[in-house]
Amino acid sequence: MARRLPPLNALKAFEAAARLSSFSRAADELNVTHAAISRHVRALEAEFRTPLFERTGRGVELTEAGQTLALELTKGFDLIASAASRFARPSRRKRRLRVTSDPSFAALWLVPRLGTFTARHPGIELIVDASPRLVDFTKEDVDIGIRWGGGTWTGVASKKLADAELTLVCSPKFLRDNPMSSPSDIDGELLIHETAKECWNAWLSAAGIANLVTPAGPTLNGDLAIAAAEAGQGLTLADQIQAGDALAAGRLVRPFDVVAKRFGYYLVCRLGAKSSDAATAFEAWLETELKTFAAELATVRRIRSAKDRSNAKRNPVRGRRAPAA
Repeated sequence: MARRLPPLNALKAFEAAARLSSFSRAADELNVTHAAISRHVRALEAEFRTPLFERTGRGVELTEAGQTLALELTKGFDLIASAASRFARPSRRKRRLRVTSDPSFAALWLVPRLGTFTARHPGIELIVDASPRLVDFTKEDVDIGIRWGGGTWTGVASKKLADAELTLVCSPKFLRDNPMSSPSDIDGELLIHETAKECWNAWLSAAGIANLVTPAGPTLNGDLAIAAAEAGQGLTLADQIQAGDALAAGRLVRPFDVVAKRFGYYLVCRLGAKSSDAATAFEAWLETELKTFAAELATVRRIRSAKDRSNAKRNPVRGRRAPAA
């Protein structure tokens, strides 16, 4: 039976506009006009008899139907790109892109997602240098970087990617073995230090227990602290990006809803540097992945919260709070 498909060019135009959150950027990527992208999107909306974008004063936003279609199309195009790359002749010269990143961000979030970038851009040779040090873009052979901090670095242009929303996390078993009804119930001996002590100060203040609890557990770097928490060795602080996959999978839970915003993640490069095509492609991919990730994590939290409320009504337990996703 022959497949009945909408025009491929219309699907490509819509997927690019949804992924890049911009008709203009989609037009640049596909080397067509803004009007052509708009025309293709309208054709798809007529085909499916439902709006895919909402036109606002600030631009366009995906509707619920548009989000669902975009997610499936991106997966499909990634599969096609991956299949095609296995049979295409390798390019004689690849465009090299060297990216520096905080080790925790690279290990816990970036690397698990890099396959989609390399499948979509087989002509880019990506080199990731995971290091906590701040590279000197004027002296070192590095194109762009991903840094955690306040966004004010000398000689560096920075663009915020996401806030770092710090929250307390632990394994589900640890929470069952150590029930807590409020932050004041926390035992400081069970708090795993993260290297950045100011993060603990920020969260303890947000929880209203800065004068009551002192972290006294072992000191570990971000990714190691999260690994220790997953293993049931205590409670640690993590932001929604580093711990997001573990929270979504249920390997970690949040005992409380207290959140402290401390710094953020930034895309950085040498001040005044002109972005290469490879760097521009990586930036667009990174922003899209972070946006998709945030939406998926928000969905998981809503589902978990609804289940927790339902379970609490059926099985009330005194002196213990249901974990948050």
